[in-house]
This record gives sequence, C-alpha cells and structure tokens, in this order.
Amino acid sequence: MKSFKLATVTLLVAAAALSTSAFAKDGTYTAQEVGRNGAVKVQVIVKGNKIESVKVLDWSETHPVADLTQTQLIPEIVKYQTTNVNNISGATLSSFAIKAAVNKCLKEAGLDVKQFQKPAPKPAHYNDTVTEDTNIVIVGAGGAGLSAAVAAAESGKKVILLEKNGFAGGNTSVSGGCFNVANRNQDHLTMSEGQKKIVEGIVNQKPLNPLHAELINKVKDQWTKYKESGSNKLFDSPELHALQTWKSGDNQANLNLVYTLTKNVSGTMDQLSKMGFVWRGKANQFVGALWPRSNRAENFKSGVGYVDTYLAYIKEKGLPVTLMLNTAADDLIVKGGKVIGVLAQNKNGRKYVINANDGVILTTGGFSANVKMRNEYDELWGKKLGKNTPTTNLPSATGDGINLAKKAGAHLTQMGWIQLFPAGDPKTGATSFKLGENSCIYVNRDGKRYVNESERRDVLAKANLAQKDQLFFVISSAKRALVDKDGRNAYGVKVEDILSSGKSFKADTLEELAQKAGINGKNLVETVKKWNEFCKKGTGDEMGRPTCMDDHRLDEGGPYYATLMTPSVHHTMGGVQINEKAQVINNSGKVIPGLYAAGEITGGIHGTNRVGCNAVPDALTFGRIAGLAAAGK
Repeated sequence: MKSFKLATVTLLVAAAALSTSAFAKDGTYTAQEVGRNGAVKVQVIVKGNKIESVKVLDWSETHPVADLTQTQLIPEIVKYQTTNVNNISGATLSSFAIKAAVNKCLKEAGLDVKQFQKPAPKPAHYNDTVTEDTNIVIVGAGGAGLSAAVAAAESGKKVILLEKNGFAGGNTSVSGGCFNVANRNQDHLTMSEGQKKIVEGIVNQKPLNPLHAELINKVKDQWTKYKESGSNKLFDSPELHALQTWKSGDNQANLNLVYTLTKNVSGTMDQLSKMGFVWRGKANQFVGALWPRSNRAENFKSGVGYVDTYLAYIKEKGLPVTLMLNTAADDLIVKGGKVIGVLAQNKNGRKYVINANDGVILTTGGFSANVKMRNEYDELWGKKLGKNTPTTNLPSATGDGINLAKKAGAHLTQMGWIQLFPAGDPKTGATSFKLGENSCIYVNRDGKRYVNESERRDVLAKANLAQKDQLFFVISSAKRALVDKDGRNAYGVKVEDILSSGKSFKADTLEELAQKAGINGKNLVETVKKWNEFCKKGTGDEMGRPTCMDDHRLDEGGPYYATLMTPSVHHTMGGVQINEKAQVINNSGKVIPGLYAAGEITGGIHGTNRVGCNAVPDALTFGRIAGLAAAGK
C-alpha cells in the first residue's frame, strides 16, 4: 500500500512538471507594475523553461536610489531563477514592482510561478577586520561628501569616502536641486515695488551685532548706488542674501557662517560649471527662497545632477578617491583628543579600521527619517512628528553622524529646529510629483488662497497644516510646468504616471479642473482671476506677494494642473557646531583636532527656518571648505 501511494505521488509530481513544460512557451514577454513613482515596465525572455534575461524597458523611478534594482536585483533573479531575492534598501517599492512584473511574465509564458519562488542564497558573511591607511576619511557620500572629496583629492590627498547606502548621492540626489546665489542669471528679472519695499525694510533694520551692522551698511551703500544708476533690473548681493537668510531664521543662526556661505557660493557655482554642470541660465524664486536667486541645472533632473557631476569628474580626472558603498561608520578613532580615523563595517560583516593622517570629515546629513530623534529634539511642532508624518528624505537620514560626533565630544546646537517642506506628497512625503513650481498659488478645497506663497517655509507649512485634512492644491499652468519633450517633470517622473496616480489633475478649463479635483469651481475661477490681475499689474496681491514670476503665471489659458500636497519633514536645521573652516567645536568651545563637518549634519547656518534653496549651496560650499581645510589649504 505504501509503495502504491509513493508511486502515485511520484506520478503526480512528474505530471505537474510535464504540465508546466508543456504549456511554457519560449519567447519575449512584457508586463508592468506600479513602483514608487509610476509604472515599471519589464521585459522577460523565457527559454527552455528558464528566465534567460530580465530588462527594465521604462520607468520613472528615482536615480540613483533605484538603480541597484537593475544592477543587483535583476541579475540575482536571473542567476538564481527566482523572484524571491532581497529587496534593495531604499528602493523597496521599485523592487516589488520589478519582481511582480517578472512574475506576470512568467505566468503569461505558461510557467508555474511557484517554481520561481525559492529563496535566493544568502550573501556571504565575513568576520575579518581590514586595516586601511589614508590621508582623509569622509563619512557620507552625498553632496557635501562628494564636494569635500573633490577638494581634498585635488589638493593631493588620498581620500576614502564611506557610504552606508548602496549608492552615492544621499539626500542631494532626491532633492529638487535648486541653488541660491546672488548676482547670477538674473538679467531677465526686473524689480517690483514690493521687492523695493523689502530691501528698504532690510537696510533700515536695527543692527544686533557688529557683523550685522557691517552687512546692513554694505547693502545700504549698494542700494544707494543701485537707485542712482536708474536700473530697473533685480537688485541683489551676497550681503543681501546673508541678511535675508539670517532674518528668515529669526536671527538665531551664526551670522559668520551665514556670510561665509553667501560670499563663497558663487565660487561653488563656477567650480561646478568647470566640471561640466550646465546651469539653466535664468534664476527663479522657489518655494521659501524669499528672493529670485534660485538656480537649477539645464542638463540634469533634480539634485542628482550634482552627484553625477562629481562622480564623473572624479573618474575623468583619476582623482585618488576610494568610494566604499554599503559601509557604515560605527565609531570615530580618537587618540589624545584628536580624531585620527574611523571604525566601519560593510553590510557583509567585514570590519574596517581606517586610519586618517589628516582628518575625518562628517557629511552624513540630518535626522529627518529618525522619528525617535525628531520627537526627542523637536521644539517647533509640539513633538507630533511621528511615524505618520512623511518625510522628503531617504530612509537613511537617521542622524548617525551627529551621534558619532556627540560621542567624540562635539557640541550640538539648535537641534530642536526642524523644517517641514510645505508641499510634499501626502503618502510618501516626496517632492518628485510636482507639476509646476511649489511656489505657484495654493488653494484649499474651497478654491481659495490663504497664504502668501512666497513666505518662509515654516509660515507656509503652518498655513497648509491648518487646511482641512492638512491637504491643499498647488495650481499651475501646463505651459509653465517644466515638462520636457519626453513628458517628464522636473524630477524625471512621467506626467502620465503622476496623473494616473490621482495625485494631480489636469484640465483645459478651471471649471473642469475644479470638478476633477473636488475644488469649489466658482471660487477657484475667481481666485485665479484675481491672481492674473495681480500678475498683470504687479501690485495689489490679496495675500501680499511682492511679485509674480513667469513660472507662476496662469493667464495664458489651459491646460491647468492641480496637485494635491501636504507638509512633510524636510530638513533638520540643528546639528554639530562648526566654525568658518568647518572644524567641529566641542562643548568647551574649542576645536576638536582632526574633525570636520559639512552639510545638514551641522547646525548654526539656518536658525529656526531654512531658506528654500539654501541647502544644496550649504552642503556643497561647506563641503569644499571642509575638504580644503582637512588638506591643510
């Protein structure tokens, strides 16, 4: 009887295998699934009942974050003949989409999908320790880290650049990439009466310290000469940039650091140009930027352009920079009060002792993705920045470098000041779904404006949170939406994916737009009418905006976009205290020898509120300063 049962089971298994083979067809199959930013279309070639190849045909996923799904996840699917492979950290939704699309292709080919679900072998694990010697160790390969690496390497120093993610770029790679700098690409802009009043208010401020007085006097002299010239072009200067930045942070930042940034950022812009970065040529005013000095790339989408430019330059010039991915810093090596290296560990378990002859630079970013730290330090939002509050940041923005520096005796400053980005995706917090500038007009469900959209970001965030369900719409013109010839927005996301997601609506008329989005149509038409009148006259905006920029215009007719938004955690203004040379300061107010920091890990540059488009200049400029200082320049 037992022999009979065994024979029966054997026959059934054989029949199942025969059935799979009989219906499986060699060929090329395509399928798609929704990833993070939209549809992910995959091609699978099946041959001899096996997966011969997998290829992504089209997607809008974020570069470089999702790139590892193509260079690592897909090869593992083919190698191990299974879709049960590990997701790529930071690109989970992209990973799910690829695996689901492959499964669809397998099913269409007549294969039994369950036979392609066996777990892939676990990656090799090591228990050894490797010692490396170099001149400078940089922890964090985002914009600040890459800028520091180039500066140090061009000064003749060997650099080891550690990055805990599997890709370089950090939050710079997923940022909008806007870049504030005074007196650059502003020739097309004219001065409005509202902007004149702003400058008059700044030059008539009461000085609060000697540097404040010096900057006010410089701007006052510049303003006098400007008026005497009879020019109607936009007025600007590094000193005005510094004063606006300081005031926007409620005068709480270190004004010396602020001025160091604004007077050196133009040089950063020039350096990027020499490296192959092409600027758009026309500055604009992005959300929370306060003045039309925001620049962006012509040849790249979003902030990833800075990352790609630095990486390409390092490769092209053969700079002595070793990039170690998937390698997290566990501790700083301190001897006699001096930081002399880093203890690190790769995701495969291998440990590293990295000795740095000239210093260590921390460029690990902030802690926007660390819910525990957010609510431990928060002083602005009632400690309500819990797990249900989305963030624009990568999941890896967890404050690791801040904790390393603190352990080494660094003084932390202004940690309680956390910025919410006024206009993020309601589900993910991302900014990549925008259609048009986030400084276009905002309306609520009633179709009414409720805030001056050129205000500080904290003012905008609070106003947006006060709307029903904490949701609002950004209204923009399709003609001004920065959509390229391939139908992709400023982040490279396909417009059709954004529209199909229900996060944005498009219509030829405002009435139709209102109906699709669930907005009061009568009020929306009246709101846009008033806005168009202001754009025509240049004065009298109902919310007090000083000017109407070209990208904010709605008077050219449809189509129009209405994009649903909510505030999300964006930037942590506090962090490690540094001086103008990017040297880290301890709790006694003294420099910690051998330790430098740049970018969002630092505090004291932005005060209570960061000016929009000051983050990337901050990271890249102080990154360069740190690299040069560590190299002894």
